[in-house]
Amino acid sequence: MKTRVRSTALCLFLSGLSAAAAQAACPTNPFFIDLKTGFSSAIAPAAQVSFKLPLANSPVAGCGGWKDAVLKINLKDCTQANIVVEFEGVPKLWTVNLGDSPTNDGFAGDSGTTPNDAELWIVGEDLSLANGGDVPGTVNNPIAAQDLSLNNGALKFVVKNQFVSWSQPHTFVSTPATKQIFAIPDTAAGTGDPGAFIYLGLNQVINGRADRKGCGARRALITLQ
Repeated sequence: MKTRVRSTALCLFLSGLSAAAAQAACPTNPFFIDLKTGFSSAIAPAAQVSFKLPLANSPVAGCGGWKDAVLKINLKDCTQANIVVEFEGVPKLWTVNLGDSPTNDGFAGDSGTTPNDAELWIVGEDLSLANGGDVPGTVNNPIAAQDLSLNNGALKFVVKNQFVSWSQPHTFVSTPATKQIFAIPDTAAGTGDPGAFIYLGLNQVINGRADRKGCGARRALITLQ
């Protein structure tokens, strides 16, 4: 009897090891980018955060010496993105656009690329969050807004399925029942790898339109878990 018990326990233990090995781990190395020097560090694997090089110089008047970028963040095998954005001086115009569609362009909506198009944006020192999904009559109305003090400050954002927070002060919006904001995973047609991606525009909106750029977001640090 003891031999049988031990054999069963060993089989269960080995089965657990096999299941753990089959489940890919979320990469924990950080990604860092500087929007003045252009320096960036790689995350492992590098495909977790991708962007175009070289970084473009800001075309906005009064933003000489600044660069802008759009980061594509792959959340495959992860459940949460932690994003810290550091500001230098008083931010000018568009500095942060965080969304789950590659054509988010601020002020909500994304040209119909995907029905899930929630996004958060900062213009000057004003933050707004708009819902995504097919909610008639509400997509262009922010579901949260906050006046911030960002002069030489920093903000931390946490993005999870139907959840986004920012601080300081700590503020969050969670919509698990109504499915209004970030869809992770996103199984909507036309979004490519289901559920994998969120996007971060720094000193510009995500889709890159020339009339929605700015400067003041100096550095960004991204970790996944």
